[in-house]
Amino acid sequence: MNLKQLMARALIASAMLSFGTQAAEGADKAAIADVLAKYRLNVETIEKAPVEGLYEVVTNGGVVYANKDGSYFIYGQLFHTTPTESINLTEITQAKRNKKLFEEADVEKELIVYPAKDEKYVVNVFTDTTCGYCMKLHSEMKEYNDLGITVRYLAFPRSGERSPNIGQMSAIWCADDKVDAMNLAKARNFNEESKQCTDLVRRHMVLGNAMGVTGTPAIMLEDGTLLGGYLPAKGLLQNLEQKFKG
Repeated sequence: MNLKQLMARALIASAMLSFGTQAAEGADKAAIADVLAKYRLNVETIEKAPVEGLYEVVTNGGVVYANKDGSYFIYGQLFHTTPTESINLTEITQAKRNKKLFEEADVEKELIVYPAKDEKYVVNVFTDTTCGYCMKLHSEMKEYNDLGITVRYLAFPRSGERSPNIGQMSAIWCADDKVDAMNLAKARNFNEESKQCTDLVRRHMVLGNAMGVTGTPAIMLEDGTLLGGYLPAKGLLQNLEQKFKG
């Protein structure tokens, strides 16, 4: 990242901080919450957006942009363009929320970890044992690890409570050797079922849903950014280097 890009990012960060300190001045919070409740969206925070007349509303269903009384709102992504790059402001806000949700969920000790010997990055992956691309990602685990990427799994049966493999995933998370159980499952050689860890699996599902996970694999970076779908090891490394090294 060159000096102009760094300066642009610094200016945007400063502007966003300034808007944040102004909170929701001028907004009718109750009216906005009332409107969004009709769409089953519960308001978490309201702040001025870096666009005149718009407010950034963080909800349980993602980020919404509304006018001062919610009579108009946009459910989409807000970008800021500079001469050198395009910055997704919605993704930045959502990432902060995801990171907070992950920390509050306190699931660190429940993750199935494939550590890189020379660790440079850590990613958390919502996975399903019946997902083809999850199996593909798992089959390339050595490549991720060799590139310095530690992979940590959370359980996310794709069909929710009706998923036929909830019992299998519960058994994996209850196994004495969880890594071996996951390896067998991703190779279609693990047929055990259990109800003992079903609550744990459900906790991971609730967390994923709160973050906006809709399919697997879903890769969450350390800053909370969510990458939907499979990425090969080199592609993931490129994403990580671009985001965290500049």
